[in-house]
Amino acid sequence: MLLVVQQVYNNNSALVKFDDGKEAIVHGKGIGFGKRRGDKLNSHHVSQILYLGDAQLKNQVLNLLQDVPMDIVITVFKAIDCVKSDYQLDLLNYVYITLSDHIFQMAKKLAAGTYRASVAPDIRQQYPQAYAAASAALKLINQQLQLQLPETEVKNIALHFINAQGSEKTPAPAAELGSQVNAIVAHVFKQYGIQRNVTNHNYFDRLMIHLQYLVERVQHHQLDRQKINPQIERDLRHAYPQSFVIADQIAKTLEKELQIKLNENERLYFMIHIQRLI
Repeated sequence: MLLVVQQVYNNNSALVKFDDGKEAIVHGKGIGFGKRRGDKLNSHHVSQILYLGDAQLKNQVLNLLQDVPMDIVITVFKAIDCVKSDYQLDLLNYVYITLSDHIFQMAKKLAAGTYRASVAPDIRQQYPQAYAAASAALKLINQQLQLQLPETEVKNIALHFINAQGSEKTPAPAAELGSQVNAIVAHVFKQYGIQRNVTNHNYFDRLMIHLQYLVERVQHHQLDRQKINPQIERDLRHAYPQSFVIADQIAKTLEKELQIKLNENERLYFMIHIQRLI
């Protein structure tokens, strides 16, 4: 099968289009060398392939690849696809982006000797399915990427899965909704001196993706109705007091301006996102 090159990222990876119009990012030794838009690629030279299901995911993946290596993105996508099938998880597409970025950041810290285990509480009793799926995902990621991320990462991955529960049958967030959310968050962040910069731009962008999907889920009545264990909530508040205050203020503003209702789970989820910014 011949693939048509749409964009070359480097000597080993490119964005291609199939005969049926579908697009994918492919990886293989030397497949991008000397290639230009419109050139043909032989599928036999492709060692890894990442299908781009919709326009929104495509744009997010292309932005992600500006910072995150192809092998990490492909491996994390594979891990998510496996656990979605094996553990019957319905996950929103943005988990591919947020988890890829998370694994990349943790791998960098591990290599630099600055990795620290998360202080997030153990949630295996509260969310056994997500925890088991996260454990399987971590095992695959470590094997495929030859990493040694510790078992403490399971709860972080599980939180990504819990946070992204939902169905892509609902429409993607509208531009107007995204603008409203961005304005609300920017206003609160300004009060606390939090700005998007070269150090935190990845975390900042991932937070905005999460918030937009969060509001979309609320509007379509797809909130997680399972309550967080009170002890877990207390532990997180104690561990991240400033992040909790900021997250709570954002939540209250979103509720007021968009006329929605957020539960404690949602507050705690993006409190963890905010902690990465400060």
